[in-house]
Amino acid sequence: MIHSVSANQSDFKAVEFTGGLNVILADRTKSSSEKDTRNGLGKSTLLEIIHFCLGSSARKGSGLIIEELRKWSFTVEITIRDARVEVTRWVGNPKNIAIEVIEGNTAKWPNQPSFDGETGEYVFKIEQWRELLGWALFRLPRLADQHTYKPSFRSLISYFIRRGPDAYTSPFRHVRQQITWDIQLNTAYLLGMNWENASSWQSLRDREEGFKGMKKAIKTGAMEGAFGTVGELETRRIQLEQQTLATKTALDTFRVHPEYESIQRDANKLTKEIQSLNNLNFSDRRRLSQYEESTADEKPPDTRSLIRLYEESGLVFPKAVKRTMEEAGNFHKKIIANRRDFLASEISRINKAISDRELRTKELTDERAKLMQILKTHGALQEMTRLQERHLALKGSLERIQARLRELKNLETKKRNIRAAKDELVKTAERDHEERREIWSKAVRLFNEYSQALYESSGHLIIEVAESGYKYKVDIERSGSEGIEKMKIFCFDLAVLQLQMENRRGIDFLIHDTLIYDSVDTRQRARAFEQAHKITTALGGQYICTINSDMVPSSDFSDDFKFKDYVRLTLSDEEPTGSLLGLWF
Repeated sequence: MIHSVSANQSDFKAVEFTGGLNVILADRTKSSSEKDTRNGLGKSTLLEIIHFCLGSSARKGSGLIIEELRKWSFTVEITIRDARVEVTRWVGNPKNIAIEVIEGNTAKWPNQPSFDGETGEYVFKIEQWRELLGWALFRLPRLADQHTYKPSFRSLISYFIRRGPDAYTSPFRHVRQQITWDIQLNTAYLLGMNWENASSWQSLRDREEGFKGMKKAIKTGAMEGAFGTVGELETRRIQLEQQTLATKTALDTFRVHPEYESIQRDANKLTKEIQSLNNLNFSDRRRLSQYEESTADEKPPDTRSLIRLYEESGLVFPKAVKRTMEEAGNFHKKIIANRRDFLASEISRINKAISDRELRTKELTDERAKLMQILKTHGALQEMTRLQERHLALKGSLERIQARLRELKNLETKKRNIRAAKDELVKTAERDHEERREIWSKAVRLFNEYSQALYESSGHLIIEVAESGYKYKVDIERSGSEGIEKMKIFCFDLAVLQLQMENRRGIDFLIHDTLIYDSVDTRQRARAFEQAHKITTALGGQYICTINSDMVPSSDFSDDFKFKDYVRLTLSDEEPTGSLLGLWF
């Protein structure tokens, strides 16, 4: 139970609480913004302070961790198991929690505070403090690392001290970004269900997400050598095996010649010389053919035929002319004879040159063949190096393909295993759900009872086991209006508080911000206050709430319900001194 909240500054409005209903009333005289809690009256700040002293995160620039409050410290007096203690936390040094025992002793606490020689205080580190509160208020088991996902004090306490608009959107969610496993697991713990099933569901989801991520990486080619299906990769594997074997065989039979490059240059030189000789022979054969044709076709001119031609033309040539023409014919014959002698000589010369070149070509070809045989059976060191590099590259690609094939096959196996594990987990959860029926059905009955007290028609708390995990739902007839949605949260929270107290877990208080009463019909508001007071008084517990004065349903309370008797503190916006902190900033 929370007994009081105070601070080290005199302007702070300290407040004391009792069992049953406790109201922080905000008397609003101005239309200040509800969104700006720092300039407001401090209703939400009071909840922040309680959370702060119960180990909430301390991020600079958020919540209470601001420059204006750097020298402040806040104290919550609270009973934790057998000890009534004052819990103090400094804004300027939020890493430590100071503990002072007022009544009882802390001997049975599993964690003990350490003495701080500088301050003379007994202090807890934040994680130690949270662990102690988890044990004290919720009997959280000390699980070490045997469960990746487990109930946490900070998540559980946020169902009992709801703060901020996001906490009033669903009974099962206390922050908008609350992830599925946290909702399923912590709600299961509060309702007395097997939270370990919810933990196992999330572990399976992690495995499934890992499987999907790997499959996506393979599908998109983000992983080298992983394109295609199993069949396509098998084909590629066979190709790489063949290529790798071929390069290995080539390496095994590869012989390096020390003068390989010199021999290669000589072979190239011989090839060029052979080509040159062949080109010369080709040219000479063309010339030889022309000479032979010229020798065969060339004949001396017929002088007598020429004379008859002129006689037939009616011309008469003198004898002197005839003699000259005969002499010319003889001269021409002599020229032709000389030309034939020259061509014969050239033909003989060219034939000899061609023959000599052919002989030389044969000699060069034989010499080159010997060099080529060496080049064929040996290789250069650079070639061997390149062959080795190619072999290693092919071998690496083959190993990657083989690895991806194993991964793909493992993925398929994992997929089947995950599916089988999910089916088995559903069966286990359904059996466990049935075995714990008496426990969780109490929460269902309490929710129905409280909702009927507000609306005269019972609502429904529905708990199901689905393939994806626990599913929770609440319903009240005429659901849909914002006010009824808020009262679903109220009924659920009150039912869970009663379950915790009856199971003697340690938590015995419930705190709501005025947000839970926004848009709620005045009659339901009045019944909610009366119901909360009735139930917590009967259980020996405590209900703390904040509300604006203009939202108090004064005319709808029962005749014997004196609302003013439960107002522990009234805040006013007339002056800064009327706010919780006694200042505006």
